[in-house]
Amino acid sequence: MPRKFNEQEKQWIRQKLMEEGKRSFEARGLRKTSVEDLTKATGISQGAFYLFFASKEELFYELLLAEEALIREQLLEWAEAGDVTKASIRRFISESFRLMSENALIRTMYFQGELQRLVRKLPPEKLEQNFAEDQDALQHVVRKWQAAGILRKERPELIVSMFRSLVLLSLHKQEIGEMIYDETTELLVRLIVDGMYASREEEGLSHD
Repeated sequence: MPRKFNEQEKQWIRQKLMEEGKRSFEARGLRKTSVEDLTKATGISQGAFYLFFASKEELFYELLLAEEALIREQLLEWAEAGDVTKASIRRFISESFRLMSENALIRTMYFQGELQRLVRKLPPEKLEQNFAEDQDALQHVVRKWQAAGILRKERPELIVSMFRSLVLLSLHKQEIGEMIYDETTELLVRLIVDGMYASREEEGLSHD
């Protein structure tokens, strides 16, 4: 039976598990990282691990949530700064795509097929919570742009879904062709923004 830890020890162990988990998951992936690997690096027993996380999948997901929260914070801060133009919306979408597709943990989840493992192992409410947080944050930006007459009056959740779907293109880089992948995504972003940008006639506003 794992020994009891005081509050200071619990905080240190949890932080150490997060650090070792991030390092190992980024380097080896979720499937090839074992609870034993994490506990050896942290200096606790395997039984003690489960005092902090129900599974290695839960640890991975906690790390993923933290990474996505940082990305959301960066994007929302950027979205609130300066005037909104067609060019700035393109940059916002491109930056969202870059941050998500280049993040090591997010890439591990998609490229190494870990998403389905998480779906099987984690309670549905955890996954739904993360999706809702992403939706709420991005819908706030979309509604603000719609209220200002920048974007067409489509359902905000559909616009967010369209933006998020760009991240999934990173799964098909080889099929698209690595030589033309960047240009392809840039063109797609430009066409999406051109299609969603409200016309003067539609909104009665000027958006130079």
